[in-house]
Amino acid sequence: MVEKDRELFEVKYAKRLTDLEQECEKAVMQIDDRMYAKTLEDRYDQVSCFGIAFYKKRCLIQKK
Repeated sequence: MVEKDRELFEVKYAKRLTDLEQECEKAVMQIDDRMYAKTLEDRYDQVSCFGIAFYKKRCLIQKK
C-alpha cells in the first residue's frame, strides 16, 4: 500500500548566527549523502525533505 506524502527532517545546531545557513545546507546534504529519503520512496508518493538549523531562538529551514 502506497501512502500519499511524508516529510523528512534533518536538524543541526549552529554555534554562531553566521553559521546558520551553512548548517542548514549541511543538513540537506546529509539527507542526500545518507540516502534517508530513498528508504521512504517505495512506500510514499512524495517525500519532502527539509534541512533545519537552529541558533538559540532562531532557525532557518531549507526545502530540498
